[in-house]
Amino acid sequence: MKKGHNIYWYLILKLLLAFVTLMLAQVAFYAFNTRIFHGDGSGEWTGILMGNLRFGMATIGTFFAVYLFLMLLPFNVRTKKAYRCVAEAFYIIPMMLILIPRGANTAYYQYTYRLLSDEIFSYLGISGQMGSLAPHFATDYWYAWVVPLAIFIIFLVLNSKIRLRPIAAVKSPNLSNTLGWVVGMGLTVVMIRGGFGKMIGPDTAARYCQPKNTALVNNDAYNIFSTLLTPDLDTVSYMSDSDALALFNPERHSGLTQGEAGRNIVLIVVESLGQEFMGCYNQGGIVTRTPFLDSLARHSALYDGRSNGKKSIEGITAINTGIPNLMNAPLTNSAYAGNSLTGLPASLKRHGYYSGFFHGTYNGVMNFDRTCAQIGFDEYLGKNEYEAEGIGTADDYDGVWGIFDEPFLQYTVRRINTYAEPFFAEVFTVTSHHPYPIPSGQEDLYEEGEHPILKCVEYTDNAIRRFFDEARKQPWYNNTIFIITGDHSGHGIRREFNDYDGWYRIPVMVFDPRSPKGSRSPLIVQQTDLYPTILDYLGYGDEHILCFGKSALTQPDNGWQIYFGNGYHCMVSNNADDPTRHDITIIQGQREIGSPENIAFLKAVIQQYNNRVIHNKLLPQ
Repeated sequence: MKKGHNIYWYLILKLLLAFVTLMLAQVAFYAFNTRIFHGDGSGEWTGILMGNLRFGMATIGTFFAVYLFLMLLPFNVRTKKAYRCVAEAFYIIPMMLILIPRGANTAYYQYTYRLLSDEIFSYLGISGQMGSLAPHFATDYWYAWVVPLAIFIIFLVLNSKIRLRPIAAVKSPNLSNTLGWVVGMGLTVVMIRGGFGKMIGPDTAARYCQPKNTALVNNDAYNIFSTLLTPDLDTVSYMSDSDALALFNPERHSGLTQGEAGRNIVLIVVESLGQEFMGCYNQGGIVTRTPFLDSLARHSALYDGRSNGKKSIEGITAINTGIPNLMNAPLTNSAYAGNSLTGLPASLKRHGYYSGFFHGTYNGVMNFDRTCAQIGFDEYLGKNEYEAEGIGTADDYDGVWGIFDEPFLQYTVRRINTYAEPFFAEVFTVTSHHPYPIPSGQEDLYEEGEHPILKCVEYTDNAIRRFFDEARKQPWYNNTIFIITGDHSGHGIRREFNDYDGWYRIPVMVFDPRSPKGSRSPLIVQQTDLYPTILDYLGYGDEHILCFGKSALTQPDNGWQIYFGNGYHCMVSNNADDPTRHDITIIQGQREIGSPENIAFLKAVIQQYNNRVIHNKLLPQ
């Protein structure tokens, strides 16, 4: 008898090898992201292990179903060598499809805190110069491809050791082969379902651990496959529309009408600027990387700012439309992009404002130019426009993303000088983004730190200082309200910035040259709050808008932030008794964390999002 296993033992060993390979990838994912995941004792880690067994089984069943079908077919064709080579491709390729996204997200997860989903296919097409970024990714995040490659090589070596005993040809399918095919396919269906109970889905992971740790249970390949088969948003109804409206009304009819109409607005959105890097938010706790912004904060209204997402495309949308992203796909890149998507520039235009959006990168990145036109900006100025004016030098280009912040912010001032007042100018910086470049000749001006972003943030802070130096010379300066915030937080370093209440902390700073008296508020101000807050500053509170935020000027104590995490909705809110403390409310599938009142409010916000943003549904007033 020739050495090897019969077909059933052979397939069992192949599936076990695939499962062990997947578990190695899971361990590698955790090993390179230990600062992010924090389990509460042995009980939760046991749950994570059990969840891996179930999701691992579902992943193997899903990705190797075709291979099992081909190998178990009770026909003579499976005895042919060529046929089995083709079948083997359906074993090797799926393993690659499992390892590649898990490896990629080993590096990417630290920026998004989400598993990859089907939106990755559309996102890659709008995220800029991926070709020029590839060498930086390959060197800076070597483990994202070296480790999966090593695991894959081990998989191939062990796979070559599993031998199949020659299959004898039969004139027709016999009973045992037919029964083996039926039983094998039945067990495959059980694996795909994740066991004999109800079929699992991405939200099933929350049964085994805290929502923030579900990425250790699920995996990227399975999540991508699952989201391809489901809508971008589960539009569940938690209550009647009238009850949801009573708890939260996204239609803002009125606010303050005694503001200073006609003041200019300059909104500076700093790439990846988190509170963790700023001395004004960490009194004595860190070596600040923002000395200029810290000095400006002493003369500004400083709030506890929060982003509504971990991607630029989510943050810029939330700031300008008042609508957060509460689903896997970015709202402006989804099928719902045209639904009720109005914006701050359109509101200000009704009061005579001219508006411009400044972004130093390539036009078309993340469809910002298209979105800006849709929500009412009069002009979009990016790298193309900067270079078309023939200003600057070749050294102004960072080689990857766009124009360095310092020259582009100087360009912004010069361009604003051509605007008639009143105007709204929004500038979104680019330099403090991976691969964190510093202009040639300035590398020694800024200190190295625990992470490359720190040196880059310090450069951008100085670029903003120079922006203000130039702006102070302009006739429009004293008639302008300056707002500084971030598109999302950067790379979290300390423990307090690696949790529900820390991942999304950004600055929100309002500076008025006419009233340079500083104030510090514990009020949580999220990005969606900026739209109504700006309208109230200007006294346009009667402007009718659809907005999922609230004005910081009319909510002095009770602030809240909402975001969509790794398959869960989370609300962080000021505690009613002590605003410096924060309440965490989470909904993921059937799992709910928080007080009954906060859970009901969060459900109402989600349902109103489904009604007004997704379904464009008019609600009774």
